[in-house]
Amino acid sequence: MNEKRLMPELLAEFFGTFILILIGNGAVAVSVWTGSYDLWAVSLMWAFAVMLAIYAAGAISGAHINPAVTITMATFTDFEWRKVGPYIGAQLLGAFVASAAIHVAYGGVIRAFEQAEGLVRGQPGSQLSAMVYTTYAPNPAIIGTDAAAMAQVSLPTWFASEVIITAFLLFGIFFLVESLNEGRPLSNVHAIIIGLLVGVLVAYEAPVSMAALNPARDLGPRVWAFLAGWGEIAFPGPRGGFWIPTVSTIIGGLLGGAIYHYVYKQIYPVPAEAGRVPESVEGS
Repeated sequence: MNEKRLMPELLAEFFGTFILILIGNGAVAVSVWTGSYDLWAVSLMWAFAVMLAIYAAGAISGAHINPAVTITMATFTDFEWRKVGPYIGAQLLGAFVASAAIHVAYGGVIRAFEQAEGLVRGQPGSQLSAMVYTTYAPNPAIIGTDAAAMAQVSLPTWFASEVIITAFLLFGIFFLVESLNEGRPLSNVHAIIIGLLVGVLVAYEAPVSMAALNPARDLGPRVWAFLAGWGEIAFPGPRGGFWIPTVSTIIGGLLGGAIYHYVYKQIYPVPAEAGRVPESVEGS
């Protein structure tokens, strides 16, 4: 592995994911801990977070900023498998450090929020404060944290819903950057469209599963929450579902990639090139 070539890519993935989580989860912090944002504002902030992260890292690493994207790209494109582990490590580290930065800024606000809500960090119900860092189903701030609330979203529903929205995300990314798609946005615009796509999915899915869409968005901050005192509320979670946002989003990404490459991509008009099908199509 060419370390000199790889290191800039890993730094780009680290900083891109840091930007994503600082702004995205930071918006959740403002919403939950201060009550200043509603769901629409949080969704819009996630859209801006994705846009900025892509612009920051895109020209260097491709701006995966998401292990599900990295694994899907390695499966369906020429992205090298040897880079998958290092990319994911950089993404998780960026998310973890961003979570620490949020905690430094909002430490006093968190304590005041927990006191006002009668929460004991690490005890049942404290997912209401931990949700700023990691994801739960249902959304503690919208649906609640008691047994009746949890009964509204079963573990299979949580898993399936994350598979669906992550598949939709990867499907969307592929058709937005597809060279065969003559209607795709220009390269300096697709970051905006992908950001808006994420914002739409967050607005749609947030009440059910908080729309993880990204293992790094959940797992890196979840490790921080565990270390910061939430303990079993982070791992294994109130219902033992800590693994769902990671596994479901990876499966969802692969599903979206498969649907795009093996079904949808085949319907594009094939450009004539010396009487043969281009390699990009043959290798689908």
